[in-house]
Amino acid sequence: MKKFFFKICIILILNIIPLKIVYSEVFIVAKVNQEIITNIDVDFEKKYLVSLNPNLKKLDQNRIIEYAKNSLINEKVKKIEIEKKYKIVTNETLLSKIIGDIYTSIGISSLAEFESYLSQNDIDIERVKEKISIEISWNDLVVKTFKNEIDIDQDLLSKEVENFDKEMIDNLLLSEIIFTVKNKNDLELKYNEIKESINEIGFDETARIYSLSDSKKSGGSLGWIYKNQLSKEIRDELNELSVGNFTKPIITSGGFLILKLDDIKTESIEFDKEVQLQKMIEFERQRQFTRFSTLYYKRIFNDAEIDEK
Repeated sequence: MKKFFFKICIILILNIIPLKIVYSEVFIVAKVNQEIITNIDVDFEKKYLVSLNPNLKKLDQNRIIEYAKNSLINEKVKKIEIEKKYKIVTNETLLSKIIGDIYTSIGISSLAEFESYLSQNDIDIERVKEKISIEISWNDLVVKTFKNEIDIDQDLLSKEVENFDKEMIDNLLLSEIIFTVKNKNDLELKYNEIKESINEIGFDETARIYSLSDSKKSGGSLGWIYKNQLSKEIRDELNELSVGNFTKPIITSGGFLILKLDDIKTESIEFDKEVQLQKMIEFERQRQFTRFSTLYYKRIFNDAEIDEK
């Protein structure tokens, strides 16, 4: 009981004072491996998500609250795993870049303006920095854990590049959502939930909420990708799509993938083959890291003791 009271006191100090809000009741909404998430945490997360993704205002408040709670659970799962390995230390250079990308994406031109915007929405910039630092540390952990498992067949990629100038090739502008479910029986339910969200707030905002991929920071955008760089299975799925539509969940080793075809252009390829090879190598490296990250997260999420109230 004393430990519980102490945790509640700490939560009040860290959350109520910075947010300048008086809560009449503090209660636990979830536990992750005995670490608690309170209604105060969910309230902050809701404001944070809505501030960075204004289209969320279109949703029912209960949906936003559920998104906020799930976001905090995912963050807590990652933080607990990271801290098993090392202390989270802020990378100031990368942190500044990511914050800059965030406020630019919502039409804000300076850090001072962004801090003012957050303050108006009762959001403490230091807590935002803490959240971003957790994501940076998670990516670092994935790289350190799996860097020796990345296997890129450069000879195969070189052969593909050699064939590029012999044909017209489709260049695809793609976006993605990568997600997992604990049981395959839940797949249809999860997919319908994601489709409903896409219909309400768009693919990019839905990616920011649901996707486990690092691309969620940019609304799931993968940029322009030559069709030949993709696996045959994915190419076959995309062949059925018209611009603006998205695939059904594609089973991958890292979870389930939904791809949206944002645009397409057919090009006669004339380029520096060495430059293109390096782009393909980097694309394959990032693809494999995303796969390992998703698998890693899925494993620790499934192993975590999560109790939602």
